Formats: sequence, structure tokens, C-alpha cells
Amino acid sequence: MANNLRIAQRGAYVSLITYIILSTVKFFVGASYNSSALKADSLNNLTDIFVSIAVLVGLKISVKPADKNHPYGHMKTENITTLIVSFIIIFVGIEVISSNIPKLFKEELSEPNTLTIWVSIISGIIMLFVYLYNQRLAKRTKSTSLKSAAKDNLSDALVSIGTGVGLVFTQFGFPIVDIILAILLGLIIVYTGFTIFKESVFTLSDGFHEHDLNYYIEEIDVVPGVLEVPSIKGRYHGNSVFLDVTIVVDKHLTLDEAHDICDLVEKRLDEAGVYSAYVHPEPKL
Repeated sequence: MANNLRIAQRGAYVSLITYIILSTVKFFVGASYNSSALKADSLNNLTDIFVSIAVLVGLKISVKPADKNHPYGHMKTENITTLIVSFIIIFVGIEVISSNIPKLFKEELSEPNTLTIWVSIISGIIMLFVYLYNQRLAKRTKSTSLKSAAKDNLSDALVSIGTGVGLVFTQFGFPIVDIILAILLGLIIVYTGFTIFKESVFTLSDGFHEHDLNYYIEEIDVVPGVLEVPSIKGRYHGNSVFLDVTIVVDKHLTLDEAHDICDLVEKRLDEAGVYSAYVHPEPKL
């Protein structure tokens, strides 16, 4: 599991390096050609640099071994980092919306250079590749914070491409389309941040998805000797799952035989990706 977290750090480093490069390029091109949209997009990427750093910090802390004060390890830190990421994404979305609404009422809107169009679209395509890489890596490592970062990558790709599309329309005498599109993309960013926020709060409050519980019950039911699964409770710690399970076994079994069945259940759950499982047997009455 610690190895998965170390692998997930690669995605955070890819995001960080990409954001630094794109933010720098966008700012200088936007400043040189007086494109407020491109400069705003560069500030958006600057914020994402802090997001990537937060994800890296969370992943590095998560791999620390358990101690006296943290008997379950430090993996919950990853969920806290995910929550922080959601706040930053929501803030960026609100900033995009609030900064563009006043522009709708301006009588004169400037027409930017075509270079700003190419910079926006190419940077958006680059971020799409970063999103696909991090999304695949998040599925492989089951990292919640990297999954959140991937969603942020997708939002940034949409912002950049949307900005580029809007700037194309400005070349045909419709500069206001750029502003309208920027506001719509701001709403998308806020929605993305909210979904991440909702999931991270759900996890930090020890919520557990019912479909995951049903999946683990199905895995336990196929173990020989298990008659029922009257109780199962789960918790998410970062990308890890902890389960407390009660199984019903034949009352005529010896204590050693009942424990052997528990060992089989724990092995089955381990194969299903459960980090830690406590299995308690009860006799069939």
C-alpha cells in the first residue's frame, strides 16, 4: 500500500511541473498581448501549483508508519488533503465567475492577438494528457487525493480550451462570447470542487459506500464455512479500506476451526484489496 502511495506521487510531480511551465508561459504571453483571459488562466494555474504541493505533502505523510498516537497509520491525511484541494478548486471557480461578470457590462472589449488563442488551446491539450495520466494512475493506486488532482487537471484543461475557443470568436467581432464562456467554465469548476468536497467530507465522517459493503459481503459469502454475514462495518483511510466483520458459523465447530474460517475470510478480503480486516465468528443458534 505504501508503494502505491509512492507511485501516486509521480502524478503530483507531473502536475506540479506542468503547472509551473504553463503558468509562466501564459502570464508572459497574456501580459505581452494584453489578454486578461490568459492572465487569469495563468493565475488559475498558479493556484494549482499550491494544490499539487498540498497533494504531495498529503501523500508523503500518508506513507509514514503507524505510531502510538496513530495506531491506524497516517493515511487519513490524504483525505484531509483532498478536502483542502476541494476548497481551492471552489475558490478558483468563484474567482473566475466574479472577475468576468463585470466585463459583461463594459462597452468596449479588447481584441487579443491570435497567439493567445494558440497558447490557450495547446495548454488545454497538454492538461488533457496530464489528466488522462493522473486518472489512470489514480485508478491503479486507488489514491483519493490524486483522483481529486486529476479532476482539477480536467477542469484546467476545459478552462484553457474554453478560453481559446472564446478568443477565436473575438476575432470575428464577438468578444463578449469569451466572457460568457469563461463564466460557464467557472460554474463547472465550482461544481467539480463541490463534488470533491462532498466526497471528502463523507470519508472523513467515516461514511462508507453501500455498494462497497455489498461487494465485500459477496466476497465473504463464497468462503466455505460462512453461513451468514450479520454485521459489516467499513472505514476509508486514504486509499485504504478497514473492515470489521461478524460472520456466523456452525455452532458445532471447535474454536480452532472457527478461527480457520476467519483466516480464510481475511485472506479473501486481502485479495479483494482490503488493507485490514477484523473478523469475529458467532455460532449459528
